[in-house]
Amino acid sequence: MDSTAPKPGKAFLLTLLGPGLGHLHAGVRPRGARAAVTVFALMILAVVLAMLPPVNLPVLLLMALSVLAIPLFQVAAAIDAARHAARSPAAGGSSDLFVIGTVVWLAALATFAGLLYAVTSLGSIEIDTDDMAPTLLQGDRVITWKNYYRDRLPERGDVAVVLLPGVDEPRAMRIVGLPGDSLLSVLGVLTVNGEAVEREKLGDFGWRDAEGTHRNAPRWREILPGGAAYEILQSAEGMFGGTLLGASLRIPDGNYFVIGDNRDKTQSSWDFGFLPGEVLGDRPTVILGSSIRSRIGRSVQP
Repeated sequence: MDSTAPKPGKAFLLTLLGPGLGHLHAGVRPRGARAAVTVFALMILAVVLAMLPPVNLPVLLLMALSVLAIPLFQVAAAIDAARHAARSPAAGGSSDLFVIGTVVWLAALATFAGLLYAVTSLGSIEIDTDDMAPTLLQGDRVITWKNYYRDRLPERGDVAVVLLPGVDEPRAMRIVGLPGDSLLSVLGVLTVNGEAVEREKLGDFGWRDAEGTHRNAPRWREILPGGAAYEILQSAEGMFGGTLLGASLRIPDGNYFVIGDNRDKTQSSWDFGFLPGEVLGDRPTVILGSSIRSRIGRSVQP
């Protein structure tokens, strides 16, 4: 056997290291150049897609597929390079070119990984209480849009990741009051700027908490002024939470009123005060993991 003949196994491994290297070894440089250009293009596409806001499951899948396409194409190119190496009578590349190509590809991969990490808007948070049930349950893993509220003003009804006074870990809470709003709660029914929040009874909601205990509570749909609609849990006992009789609170400029959707359990700005905009951080978007499989992929925002 000719010792200078290209080896299919080597061509395969070289292509996995860097598209183009295996084809260079097999003596088919044009195909190697096309493979390298294709992977570069896929890398650029992945970085561009990583800049998209993770607003729903299709966007998240598109981001994941763009990254997954790179190794899949490399495997296909590696198989192609091995086939050409099996048919080629002599090696087509020098050791110097292999060294240079290897260094270039390692640098390109490191740059790609750094760019992808820098531009991606993806984050995540694990929900550690049932304060936001039924929207979010304890143990849910949620994809977040990192630092969303650093550059954008919240809208009434948004779910935001916030820092609460005396609580070490960030929490997901719903923003129902904006700067300048006047809020009143009578028997659990919110009034915003003199307009009672619409609500509709939907029936009971049952779930198991992280300890396996079965929970059940009446479920309602709330519709805030402006149209944001979401579901809450509230029993007759929970309607006394945050009740103010004949008094209306005005939210100072730069502050927000937050509350959980599980009104039977949650604390709120009635308890710890209004939150300054500086403590609003990421924006929860899609449920990535849950003990209830049917919840995976659901959007968190109204």
